[in-house]
Amino acid sequence: MKAVLPSYAKQEKYLSHFFFIILFFLFLLVGMFFLFQRFVFFPKILIFLLIIVASLFFKKFQLLIKDWLVFIGFIYLFDSLRGLIYILICKLSLPVYTLYVINIEKSLFQGIPSVSLQNWLLNPEKLTWLEKGCTVIHGSHFVAFLLIGFFFWLSKKDLFKTYKVAFYLTAVGGLSGYLFLPTIPPWMAADLLHRLPPLIHFNIILYNTSIPDISTGFDTNPVAAMPSLHAAFPLLCSFLLWRTYRWKTFPFFLYTLAVLFTIVYTGDHYVTDILAGLMLALISYGIALRLTKDSSTVSSLIAESKTGHLKRQNPLLLGIVLFFAGFLIGNWNKYEFTRYSNRYSLNAPRYIDFFKHENTYKSDFAIQFYFGKHYVTKGLYQQALPYFRQSLRVASNPRQQKSAEQQILFCTRMIEATQKW
Repeated sequence: MKAVLPSYAKQEKYLSHFFFIILFFLFLLVGMFFLFQRFVFFPKILIFLLIIVASLFFKKFQLLIKDWLVFIGFIYLFDSLRGLIYILICKLSLPVYTLYVINIEKSLFQGIPSVSLQNWLLNPEKLTWLEKGCTVIHGSHFVAFLLIGFFFWLSKKDLFKTYKVAFYLTAVGGLSGYLFLPTIPPWMAADLLHRLPPLIHFNIILYNTSIPDISTGFDTNPVAAMPSLHAAFPLLCSFLLWRTYRWKTFPFFLYTLAVLFTIVYTGDHYVTDILAGLMLALISYGIALRLTKDSSTVSSLIAESKTGHLKRQNPLLLGIVLFFAGFLIGNWNKYEFTRYSNRYSLNAPRYIDFFKHENTYKSDFAIQFYFGKHYVTKGLYQQALPYFRQSLRVASNPRQQKSAEQQILFCTRMIEATQKW
């Protein structure tokens, strides 16, 4: 017992030092932000490197391979699958939804919270410390999630197993929502479809001002709003931390509230998306607790079995497979995205709400123009032409009129060229 206590105390000392270093580094980032007025982004790859360095420091590199390689490989694959889902939605013309969530928001809040917050707080002429701070918080949620996982790995091994299972469940639930209920976010409903008053997507503006094209790392799927994993991940961490540390984790609860405020203020999510993320996190947390309830007993039996050595090698193989799959899918996504000048434009997804009620939008320029662009994407110029002509009839300003005329001319030329051919 005497030999164990000093070792345990030493580990606790190293652990506390490690998190003080992390805290100090975050303070440096915030200091750079306010001193130089530069947006600071902390990418996931640096977190992975930090975890590797820390595992070497704690002499746990082999344990890192066993406990983290599959998990990190899954995260890499998850990011690639988000983009793949959007490509499938566009290629297969799968339905994308717009109006149901707007109707829910209006029934709950008598308006759209994102619009109300921007009308109240945002100065369109100048982005202030609030918008810059929200942008940092927006980009930090995944970093925070990984740091919490690393903290569990060092201090609460059983909780780390629950954390990983809960993450897997939450991620799969999110991907399922993106595939079967793809929903456009508030900024897209406002800027592209004009279903809401104007919204400024200021976090993407700040990302691209400070680090050009960084938005491509975040928005590989612009219709991945329901449920909000931006909400689900920090909420899941809050539940796990509360299970062991109770009120000591109050600062993280404040951070979670800041994330929820941010994703509404930026126009990235409706409150309804957040509520769906909360339900997903709660369900994943509950299932993970049940699945990992006897995990320590199962682990000891595996370790003592004759095939234990073979079992311990599986994480390395599975992790490599996940990384390779993520790499292949990610590169195919990149190839597909580069084929289009603007992959988030109206001409890609099929917004089913408007197709179902086409006659309702005869006098709506944005929707008529969208119908035309949708058919142009598919090379159906004959079908697109009537929509562009209708959009010209209902155009309310010179810019809209010019856009419609350009598309009419383009479709006419393409039809003539096809007939000659």
